[in-house]
Amino acid sequence: MLPALPSSFLACATCMADKGSLVGQAQGFAILFMLGVLAFMFLCAGGIVFSMMRQQRKASQHEAPAV
Repeated sequence: MLPALPSSFLACATCMADKGSLVGQAQGFAILFMLGVLAFMFLCAGGIVFSMMRQQRKASQHEAPAV
């Protein structure tokens, strides 16, 4: 049944948008914006984890007596 469907029915609007249309440009910029937001969120999460690791190392060095 799938081969009987037209190819435009199977593709999303992002894949089939006309490059010159405003809708196609807006979809492209929306994807780039979404990727930018995701990259920012991952950097924030990584920064939090890195900060926690630094604090843990500092606390363990300060707490453990040298033998």
